[in-house]
Amino acid sequence: MACPDCFRGGKATGEPQGSIATLYDVETYVAGTPSSTTSQSTIIYYTDAFGLALVNNKVLADAYALATGFRVLVPNVIPGGPMSPDVMPIMDQVMAPVSLFDVRGQVSRVFNVFRAMTYFVPFFYRAFPSSKASFTNSVDYARKVKAELPDGAKLGVAGFCWGGYQSINMCSLPAVEGGNGRLVDAQFCAHPSGLRVPDDIVNAVTKFKSAVAIAHAKDDFGLPTKNVEEAEAVLRQKAGSGDGENGFHYEIKVYEGVGHGFAVRAKPESPEEADGADEAKAQAIAWFKEWL
Repeated sequence: MACPDCFRGGKATGEPQGSIATLYDVETYVAGTPSSTTSQSTIIYYTDAFGLALVNNKVLADAYALATGFRVLVPNVIPGGPMSPDVMPIMDQVMAPVSLFDVRGQVSRVFNVFRAMTYFVPFFYRAFPSSKASFTNSVDYARKVKAELPDGAKLGVAGFCWGGYQSINMCSLPAVEGGNGRLVDAQFCAHPSGLRVPDDIVNAVTKFKSAVAIAHAKDDFGLPTKNVEEAEAVLRQKAGSGDGENGFHYEIKVYEGVGHGFAVRAKPESPEEADGADEAKAQAIAWFKEWL
């Protein structure tokens, strides 16, 4: 899963408009929504490794809720809790350019690598995205939400980095274990981590015909673009172009000039990532409005 950009990026400047509640025995951020909404569909937002500790996740969830009118829930389902955002400036120092002959700079880089490891090694040990605990927590929450939706309401899931694995893979699961009805009606993810490609992406689209959209970072170290292109090629063979042929709907958009994490944690010094984050947000909103 790991790539340097997994733990880098910028922090949002907005103030969250939602509130924290306990839903299904899980601490959950309930995004702020327009009071006039009449929609009964719900989006579950599965975060990156920083979870509710990073304000960006709350602010982005608010943006989804405001633009779609849907209820948006951000559950704290990461086993053992999220990683502290305090690692982000440390990783910025690790990745800062240093001359080969700058001894002090090289020593500082090594020191910061070890500092960063004290954050992400324990995190991956307890909460690797594909671990049984991570996926079970995510699926159990989604199934409980789905079970209580009123007739006609649909379930969307959004996933980022760590949460991208969860959202993609639960598309291939039924709403009830052993059942025939799909759990996820529409899925959007950006820079997902830990996927088995092409299988996970292909299964997400074909198992239950969930509507699947992906925002892929062209420079994502953790998920090479050639692998995403391979998955899309397999999908075209099995599911057509994704525009409804045989009931399959999917969309894979490649974002140029951006790296892992851009949709949530665009680097402040990168206008390409800022623009990419805005475009990915628009992609997600349009997708959910179409399918939920």
